[in-house]
Amino acid sequence: MLTLFIDADDTLWENNIFYEKCFAEFAALMEEQGFDPEEAERTADEVERERIPVVGYAVEEFARSLVIAYRKLCQRYDRPFDEEVAAAVRETGMKPASYPIVLLDGVEETLEQLASRHRLLLLTKGDQAVQEDKLERSGLGSFFDEVHVVPEKDVVVFQELLERHDLQPERTWMVGNSPRSDINPAVEAGLGAVYVPHPNTWTLEVEDVVASERVTVLQRFAELSAFFSDSESVGGR
Repeated sequence: MLTLFIDADDTLWENNIFYEKCFAEFAALMEEQGFDPEEAERTADEVERERIPVVGYAVEEFARSLVIAYRKLCQRYDRPFDEEVAAAVRETGMKPASYPIVLLDGVEETLEQLASRHRLLLLTKGDQAVQEDKLERSGLGSFFDEVHVVPEKDVVVFQELLERHDLQPERTWMVGNSPRSDINPAVEAGLGAVYVPHPNTWTLEVEDVVASERVTVLQRFAELSAFFSDSESVGGR
């Protein structure tokens, strides 16, 4: 039996497309206020990147970042900060919390097949309450032995989880769409990694995938079932 750590956002269900939609709505709202929409979206992205290391990934903080971006635009062009506009911006930023769970193709049936042969652990980063709510609404919780929600995924997190679960790295794998948070730190910690690219992966998560014989690239989540069907070929029993 192998142990598979599996990412959630943009690996099991859609996520970043909803944030991109919010950015677009924010830009359109700023255009209505006379600001350049491209500059508005760029400013919001810069604010979010600056704040994430400090405040994390909570939806409330994403909404606050959009409001801060609006304030910066007002200051930059010596325009009054309108509380009603700020409220509309905040409402836009809170929308990801209420978007429906949209599972990616083949996820449910593939998890069912994998769980019958291997130990599955969910490993995702972000706000604890938000991620737990997503998992509950997804209906996928029963496939996972345990769920780990962490502020960030780095090599230390993987090393701690290996020790916590008494796992052998050569028989442990990470599955995800993010080179930065899923693939590269897992390989650095000695795990195998299956990279399942998503066309809308957040740019902050994109970096070159480490060159390693322990990295496999699959184009669809459903391909995992065949890949892990032969335990001997991917690490033994």
